[in-house]
Amino acid sequence: MRRATASMLALGLCFTALAGVSRSRGDDSPRVASNANNAVATASTTDATNAAVCTPQCEANGAAGAPGFTHPKVQAPPFAVLEAAPDRPIRVLPSATQSRRVLVYLHGYCGDVNAVGAFVPAARAHGTLIALLGDQPCKDKPGRFKWSRDTRALDARIQRAIRLVNRVQHLELDARDVTLFGYSQGAVQAEGLARYYAAHYPRVILGGPPRRPKPEHFQHVRAVAVFGGELEDTHDMLGGAEDLSRTGLAARFFLLPGVDHGDFGGEELGNQALAQILDFVADPAPAPAVTPPGLARQ
Repeated sequence: MRRATASMLALGLCFTALAGVSRSRGDDSPRVASNANNAVATASTTDATNAAVCTPQCEANGAAGAPGFTHPKVQAPPFAVLEAAPDRPIRVLPSATQSRRVLVYLHGYCGDVNAVGAFVPAARAHGTLIALLGDQPCKDKPGRFKWSRDTRALDARIQRAIRLVNRVQHLELDARDVTLFGYSQGAVQAEGLARYYAAHYPRVILGGPPRRPKPEHFQHVRAVAVFGGELEDTHDMLGGAEDLSRTGLAARFFLLPGVDHGDFGGEELGNQALAQILDFVADPAPAPAVTPPGLARQ
């Protein structure tokens, strides 16, 4: 059961950035996420081009709400929708400042692009946000999309989208100063882009990744933030951030209190959380040395 007020008061402790913190597990069995009422979320993985995805059941746990889990409603973001034929329309939130920085958001498996509504002010303070739709329609969810394995095509789509936004909105966004933010299946796409096109994506955010990030895929990235919810299994998320940090990369894990997979915790928590994450990838600071209270039960 969500305790919103307590979660807000605990934000300074529970949402502390984590890295270089060791945890042990005695077996190699698959980790299964669950909330307080044991609702199950699963993640399936395939190899080839890092095409691990969060399954529809996994995404639905947060998007539709598992038993006992309340998904906070957020306002639809005030996107400017630009026609990008032959591509799908792209969604844009202009920066609140004169920043040339770009924040590219990749949603989850058949996810709702309007989830961005949970962190509009934080995003606009960082730069201009561009949200793309996946390249494959979800047959059972009209208007929703998922991602294929075509990393090259996705990089080309992002670069075209930046050029289009510059032209239509008379901006000068820097296509080589992109903060790449992928959530769930979108986080897998972000990892592939960082692996092959790091020159375009110096800062990467992996939200709720369904598999442990691999350090060798981020060798030329400047900073990586990994985050997950308190009510989902974050073992591999935290472990992946530790792996990245041990290589010398600026990497941290962030924990969202009282949050399950597919959820940013509403607008208040979403903006506080993303502001901290975006501040870190923009100017990475040394990792904290102390494990915050509550981590041991993960």
